[in-house]
Amino acid sequence: MRTATFPAVRTTPEDRALVESVLRPGETLSTFIEETIKQQARWRKEDEAFYARAREASKQIKAGKMKTYTHEEVMQGLRDILAQKKMQKRQKMAA
Repeated sequence: MRTATFPAVRTTPEDRALVESVLRPGETLSTFIEETIKQQARWRKEDEAFYARAREASKQIKAGKMKTYTHEEVMQGLRDILAQKKMQKRQKMAA
């Protein structure tokens, strides 16, 4: 497989110093930039997928094909789970 390069990026001396100040032992500026590019690209893909799922869910809700819950219903469900877990813990400690 052939390799490719990214274009050179112009930056201020302050920005370069900032980046160099966070390099880990043995890490080069090039490897830092390469890893940052990959991470940012993955993040954007995940972000796009998240919004696509949200748009689809919104369509499903508007079409009446998906149930929604109020924040009070969600909070009550969480309180119920917490109470149940606390009861289980008390029962374990009593046994």
